[in-house]
Amino acid sequence: MRRTKDTRLQKLSDFYCTKCGHKGIPIIRAAKAREPGHLKKLFCLYCGDEENMVEVKQNGKYTLEDFLKEFNNGNFENGERKLPYKQFLAELRKKELKK
Repeated sequence: MRRTKDTRLQKLSDFYCTKCGHKGIPIIRAAKAREPGHLKKLFCLYCGDEENMVEVKQNGKYTLEDFLKEFNNGNFENGERKLPYKQFLAELRKKELKK
């Protein structure tokens, strides 16, 4: 974490591609209030195209494990979420209880 000249805190954010699942280039971002698992359109080095990527902040509420859970269970389609994350978790729990 570091401070900019205008004294806003900055944090390093990791980004993961919703199409291929690979980690993109980390970016230092101002610590603005964004929803956990924020989607941002960035260039994916692996896909070779501009794709929506999920932001994973250091010490944030949305973790790499959360992304992998969504990615591996098919909650992303065409770079967008099929279901909001909380709703996706509820549906996933229902499926697990039925087993």
